Amino acid sequence: MSELFMYIFKNAFQNLFRNPGRNLMTAGIFLLIITMSCVALVVCNGANDMAKQYKDRLSTEVILNVNEMKVSEAWEKDETFRKPGLTDELIQKIAASGYLKKTVYSAQMEAVADDLKYTESNDYGDIEIQRAGEDPAKTRIPQYILSGFEDVSQAEPFQSGQAKLAEGGTFPGDDNECLISDTLAELNGLKPGDTIRAKSIYYTDKQGNPLEEMELKVSGIYHREYGEGEKDSGYEIFTKYKILTDPRYTYEPVFYADFFLKNPRDLEAFAREAYASGLSEYYSLGTDTVAYDAFVKPIEQMSIIAMIFLCVVLVLGASILLILSSLIVRERKYEIGVLRAMGMKKSKVAAQLVLESALIMGVCLIMGIVLGSLFAQPVTDMLLANQMSQALDGPSLAGGMGGTSFGGLATDNRPITHISAALGLTTIMELVGIALVLTGVAGAVSAACAMKYEPMRILRERN
Repeated sequence: MSELFMYIFKNAFQNLFRNPGRNLMTAGIFLLIITMSCVALVVCNGANDMAKQYKDRLSTEVILNVNEMKVSEAWEKDETFRKPGLTDELIQKIAASGYLKKTVYSAQMEAVADDLKYTESNDYGDIEIQRAGEDPAKTRIPQYILSGFEDVSQAEPFQSGQAKLAEGGTFPGDDNECLISDTLAELNGLKPGDTIRAKSIYYTDKQGNPLEEMELKVSGIYHREYGEGEKDSGYEIFTKYKILTDPRYTYEPVFYADFFLKNPRDLEAFAREAYASGLSEYYSLGTDTVAYDAFVKPIEQMSIIAMIFLCVVLVLGASILLILSSLIVRERKYEIGVLRAMGMKKSKVAAQLVLESALIMGVCLIMGIVLGSLFAQPVTDMLLANQMSQALDGPSLAGGMGGTSFGGLATDNRPITHISAALGLTTIMELVGIALVLTGVAGAVSAACAMKYEPMRILRERN
């Protein structure tokens, strides 16, 4: 049995070189199908993964929108009206809701640091600020922004990959630790372990008591990538949330909070809880439907396009293989007749034909995966650019107040600018499955055609 198998294998392998033109034609079709299938699957799987990530985030992240109409009406009635802001106490109350999966909250404070060199010339002059409903207050011109988080690694620049912690440093662990930019570190010769001093731009708190100066230990240095038109000023210093809520140091920090629901269907129930906890009626709660429609739907359409392309490639490729396989067997019927006349069973002849297809497909599968992985990223980038340009060039939609505008779309979420077209194990297994099906189809057609021929009749026709 093993000798017969080795004979079939050896004969199948030799046949690859006896008829190079015919086999190259078959290999070309196999290679084209595998390469295009690889590109389509990588694009489809990458788009699906990215769409799932955005779906999970956009459907559970609660957006606090300011009702500008109500604010405007209140201001017209009373010019001293000031929109109620978030407070640390309110955030903690809302964050205790059982509907939430997690809460990421932060505080920001404008600050000065007289001992530090700044990227621009320092202005030590005073200015006067008067907030609505308050007396005028003497302040300094801000030089830095202190951003406080419970976990600094959860800050948006680090989560998005825009900012990265340099080697040798750590995220702040204690309340008096901070992260500074590499720009600020180079200007002042600072390194992890050094100490900096910063204080609020206000001289006193609301009761007129002098505000104290903070002493912050540098736990690490971060590098931040800036987009086109953005300026690297190195002005943001990251520290812990608690120190910015300490009344000894701050006048009135600005609070931010991102709430994430366990289930998107709990939005209305969570909103009732938030209002009961003291959230002002000037805020409304919702999810970022603008970003969902603008960013997720185009990616889903991109996935659909890739899947349609894959189906067309497979149908057309399989059809061409069926026709080609039947023609090749007709061309080789004398060879088949000789093998049958020598006593080889029909099943063994069929096995040899299938094995030939499998050998050709094996080589083409490896080459197709390599070529497909090379073409996948450029094709993905091209499709993504086309889909996103169509979305962002569309009609202007209203989103969260105070959000960022992308192509006329008001949203706090950034659009998808890159999809990694990485060739994963799942895609490779799918390609192997496609290769096995195509090999089976081509081999089955060849075997079926070969079975029709009787050896003596073939030899008589040849004579």
